Amino acid sequence: MICSVRNLTPDQKLAVERLLGRPISEDEQISIGTAAPDSAPEWLRRSWQSAESWNLDRLSPDEIDAEIAAARRERNPQSPVGR
Repeated sequence: MICSVRNLTPDQKLAVERLLGRPISEDEQISIGTAAPDSAPEWLRRSWQSAESWNLDRLSPDEIDAEIAAARRERNPQSPVGR
């Protein structure tokens, strides 16, 4: 569905601007779509559930990179990867 910004309520316009991280003009059009969680493969859904159960779903990208580097160092201390 494509919607003209001029047809949005002020609250809807504000929500879109917050999601985009920028102001939108009245002459713009937006398209909103969804993806059902069931469209993800089973292994990925299990991974998300596992991460959530360990509160790992709240890690920042930098924290994730640090965890990966630490695991790589532990697995192979001689490798220059992750140092």
